[in-house]
Amino acid sequence: MYQTDWSLAALKLRAQGQQLELGGVKDETFSLPMAALGADSGVSGRIWGTFLPIGTPDPARPRGLSILARDLQSVVIYDEAGEFVGVRRPGSKKPLDVGGVELVIEDVIGASGLQIKMDPGVPFVYAGFGGLIVTTFISYLSHSQVWALQNGDVLYVGGRTNRATLDFERELSDILDKM
Repeated sequence: MYQTDWSLAALKLRAQGQQLELGGVKDETFSLPMAALGADSGVSGRIWGTFLPIGTPDPARPRGLSILARDLQSVVIYDEAGEFVGVRRPGSKKPLDVGGVELVIEDVIGASGLQIKMDPGVPFVYAGFGGLIVTTFISYLSHSQVWALQNGDVLYVGGRTNRATLDFERELSDILDKM
Protein backbone atom coordinates (compact mmCIF):
# COMPACT_ATOMS: atom_id res chain seq x y z
CA MET A 1 0.00 0.00 0.00
CA TYR A 2 1.39 3.39 -0.99
CA GLN A 3 0.33 6.95 -0.20
CA THR A 4 0.04 8.58 -3.60
CA ASP A 5 -1.02 12.06 -2.53
CA TRP A 6 -2.39 14.06 0.37
CA SER A 7 -4.40 17.23 0.72
CA LEU A 8 -6.58 19.15 3.15
CA ALA A 9 -10.26 18.23 2.90
CA ALA A 10 -12.01 20.45 5.43
CA LEU A 11 -11.61 22.90 8.29
CA LYS A 12 -13.68 22.38 11.41
CA LEU A 13 -14.19 25.57 13.44
CA ARG A 14 -16.47 27.05 16.05
CA ALA A 15 -17.74 30.58 15.39
CA GLN A 16 -19.97 32.87 17.40
CA GLY A 17 -20.92 36.53 17.25
CA GLN A 18 -23.47 39.11 16.10
CA GLN A 19 -21.98 39.39 12.59
CA LEU A 20 -22.35 35.66 11.97
CA GLU A 21 -25.86 35.17 10.63
CA LEU A 22 -26.00 31.96 8.67
CA GLY A 23 -29.63 30.92 8.75
CA GLY A 24 -30.25 32.69 12.06
CA VAL A 25 -27.62 30.61 13.90
CA LYS A 26 -25.21 32.69 15.97
CA ASP A 27 -23.10 29.99 17.67
CA GLU A 28 -22.22 26.95 15.64
CA THR A 29 -19.50 24.48 14.74
CA PHE A 30 -18.86 24.48 11.00
CA SER A 31 -17.06 22.12 8.70
CA LEU A 32 -15.88 24.21 5.76
CA PRO A 33 -14.51 22.46 2.66
CA MET A 34 -10.93 23.38 1.73
CA ALA A 35 -9.96 23.96 -1.90
CA ALA A 36 -6.45 23.81 -3.32
CA LEU A 37 -5.33 27.20 -4.58
CA GLY A 38 -3.55 27.15 -7.94
CA ALA A 39 0.06 28.02 -8.70
CA ASP A 40 -1.09 31.43 -10.02
CA SER A 41 -1.92 32.51 -6.44
CA GLY A 42 1.64 33.84 -6.07
CA VAL A 43 2.49 31.43 -3.25
CA SER A 44 5.26 28.85 -3.53
CA GLY A 45 4.29 25.34 -2.48
CA ARG A 46 0.83 23.93 -1.96
CA ILE A 47 -1.83 25.91 -0.11
CA TRP A 48 -5.52 25.37 0.61
CA GLY A 49 -8.19 27.92 1.37
CA THR A 50 -11.78 28.31 2.50
CA PHE A 51 -14.23 31.16 3.09
CA LEU A 52 -16.50 31.84 6.07
CA PRO A 53 -19.31 34.25 5.09
CA ILE A 54 -20.27 36.83 7.73
CA GLY A 55 -23.01 39.44 7.91
CA THR A 56 -26.07 39.65 5.71
CA PRO A 57 -25.67 37.65 2.48
CA ASP A 58 -25.10 39.89 -0.55
CA PRO A 59 -24.39 38.11 -3.87
CA ALA A 60 -22.95 41.30 -5.39
CA ARG A 61 -20.34 41.72 -2.67
CA PRO A 62 -19.83 38.69 -0.42
CA ARG A 63 -18.42 39.49 3.01
CA GLY A 64 -16.43 37.00 4.97
CA LEU A 65 -13.17 35.69 6.33
CA SER A 66 -10.52 33.99 4.23
CA ILE A 67 -8.82 31.07 5.92
CA LEU A 68 -5.63 29.50 4.51
CA ALA A 69 -3.54 26.47 5.47
CA ARG A 70 -0.37 24.85 4.13
CA ASP A 71 -0.47 21.77 6.35
CA LEU A 72 -2.29 20.23 9.31
CA GLN A 73 -0.30 22.28 11.84
CA SER A 74 -1.42 25.90 11.46
CA VAL A 75 -4.19 28.03 9.97
CA VAL A 76 -3.91 31.68 8.85
CA ILE A 77 -6.96 33.98 9.00
CA TYR A 78 -7.54 37.16 6.95
CA ASP A 79 -10.41 39.61 7.42
CA GLU A 80 -12.83 40.76 4.71
CA ALA A 81 -10.39 43.49 3.60
CA GLY A 82 -7.66 40.88 3.09
CA GLU A 83 -5.66 42.03 6.12
CA PHE A 84 -3.79 39.48 8.22
CA VAL A 85 -5.59 38.77 11.49
CA GLY A 86 -3.70 35.88 13.05
CA VAL A 87 -2.44 32.31 13.07
CA ARG A 88 -3.92 29.49 15.12
CA ARG A 89 -3.03 25.86 15.66
CA PRO A 90 -5.94 23.42 15.31
CA GLY A 91 -7.12 22.17 18.68
CA SER A 92 -5.43 24.99 20.64
CA LYS A 93 -8.86 26.30 21.73
CA LYS A 94 -7.52 29.87 21.58
CA PRO A 95 -10.22 32.22 20.28
CA LEU A 96 -9.50 34.86 17.65
CA ASP A 97 -11.78 37.89 17.41
CA VAL A 98 -12.31 39.11 13.85
CA GLY A 99 -14.75 41.98 13.40
CA GLY A 100 -17.26 40.81 15.99
CA VAL A 101 -16.89 37.11 15.19
CA GLU A 102 -15.01 34.89 17.62
CA LEU A 103 -13.32 31.93 15.91
CA VAL A 104 -11.86 28.80 17.47
CA ILE A 105 -10.09 26.43 15.06
CA GLU A 106 -11.08 22.91 16.12
CA ASP A 107 -9.41 20.71 13.50
CA VAL A 108 -7.98 20.50 10.00
CA ILE A 109 -9.14 17.33 8.28
CA GLY A 110 -6.70 15.77 5.86
CA ALA A 111 -7.34 13.58 2.86
CA SER A 112 -5.05 10.90 1.52
CA GLY A 113 -4.88 8.98 -1.73
CA LEU A 114 -3.91 5.35 -1.23
CA GLN A 115 -2.85 2.89 -3.88
CA ILE A 116 -2.95 -0.83 -3.25
CA LYS A 117 -0.45 -2.72 -5.37
CA MET A 118 -0.91 -6.39 -6.17
CA ASP A 119 1.54 -8.05 -8.53
CA PRO A 120 1.48 -11.85 -8.85
CA GLY A 121 5.07 -11.90 -10.18
CA VAL A 122 6.67 -10.47 -7.02
CA PRO A 123 7.17 -13.88 -5.30
CA PHE A 124 8.98 -15.15 -8.40
CA VAL A 125 11.32 -12.15 -8.38
CA TYR A 126 12.09 -12.68 -4.68
CA ALA A 127 12.65 -16.40 -5.26
CA GLY A 128 15.06 -15.56 -8.10
CA PHE A 129 17.06 -13.22 -5.85
CA GLY A 130 17.10 -15.89 -3.14
CA GLY A 131 18.42 -18.45 -5.64
CA LEU A 132 21.08 -16.00 -6.79
CA ILE A 133 22.26 -15.49 -3.20
CA VAL A 134 22.40 -19.25 -2.51
CA THR A 135 24.33 -20.01 -5.71
CA THR A 136 26.76 -17.17 -4.98
CA PHE A 137 27.63 -18.75 -1.62
CA ILE A 138 27.89 -22.20 -3.22
CA SER A 139 30.36 -20.86 -5.78
CA TYR A 140 32.76 -20.04 -2.93
CA LEU A 141 32.86 -23.68 -1.77
CA SER A 142 35.96 -25.50 -2.91
CA HIS A 143 35.50 -28.76 -4.79
CA SER A 144 38.01 -30.98 -6.57
CA GLN A 145 37.82 -33.90 -8.99
CA VAL A 146 40.45 -36.63 -9.40
CA TRP A 147 40.53 -39.22 -12.21
CA ALA A 148 42.61 -42.33 -12.39
CA LEU A 149 43.07 -44.71 -15.31
CA GLN A 150 45.12 -47.87 -15.17
CA ASN A 151 46.48 -49.19 -18.44
CA GLY A 152 48.45 -52.32 -17.71
CA ASP A 153 51.13 -51.42 -15.18
CA VAL A 154 50.81 -47.68 -15.82
CA LEU A 155 48.51 -45.52 -13.67
CA TYR A 156 47.38 -42.23 -15.18
CA VAL A 157 46.11 -39.67 -12.66
CA GLY A 158 44.59 -36.26 -13.39
CA GLY A 159 42.37 -33.77 -11.65
CA ARG A 160 40.92 -30.31 -11.48
CA THR A 161 39.69 -27.86 -8.84
CA ASN A 162 37.87 -24.56 -8.73
CA ARG A 163 39.92 -23.02 -5.86
CA ALA A 164 43.55 -23.10 -4.67
CA THR A 165 45.01 -24.80 -7.74
CA LEU A 166 48.61 -24.74 -6.40
CA ASP A 167 47.54 -26.41 -3.12
CA PHE A 168 45.60 -29.01 -5.09
CA GLU A 169 48.62 -29.75 -7.27
CA ARG A 170 50.86 -30.08 -4.20
CA GLU A 171 48.40 -32.38 -2.36
CA LEU A 172 47.94 -34.59 -5.42
CA SER A 173 51.73 -34.92 -5.86
CA ASP A 174 52.16 -35.80 -2.16
CA ILE A 175 49.48 -38.51 -2.39
CA LEU A 176 51.04 -40.00 -5.54
CA ASP A 177 54.54 -39.96 -3.98
CA LYS A 178 53.24 -41.96 -1.00
CA MET A 179 51.81 -44.65 -3.25
